[in-house]
Amino acid sequence: MLIGPGKSSVKFEPLGVICVYSAWNYPFALCIQPLVGVIAAGNCAMVKPSELAPNVSFCLEKFITSSLDQRFYRCIQGKGKVAVTLNNQKFDMFVFTGSTAKGKMVAKSAAVNLVPCVLELGGKSPTIIDSTADVTWAAKKLLFAKVGNFG
Repeated sequence: MLIGPGKSSVKFEPLGVICVYSAWNYPFALCIQPLVGVIAAGNCAMVKPSELAPNVSFCLEKFITSSLDQRFYRCIQGKGKVAVTLNNQKFDMFVFTGSTAKGKMVAKSAAVNLVPCVLELGGKSPTIIDSTADVTWAAKKLLFAKVGNFG
């Protein structure tokens, strides 16, 4: 009764330009998966693949350059200084996958500019194989997990 004849609606509105950082351990998947979401939501993107997977980064750059409109989607290569430079730009959102230390830098940049930030912070994935394990089976499973996504 207090708001009278009010109504509600949902307005779909892209955020703007999203900076996507991908990691070295699953270099293709951790770049393309967030990029698909960025595109589906109607945003533009600046993608920074990991310099620690140079061959995949080159392929990603070639794919993005040849397949996507360069007015809206760009891929930039480089090492740490390039990432720091990107952090200092005014993006509308950051999507980062990687280490906690570097994630803190991205989160700080997002906080300074008051923009959303999605962090997928990595870590080690230790495996413990005890004396009761079938070592051959365990080795096959480990190998599949480690090279299944070319990480």
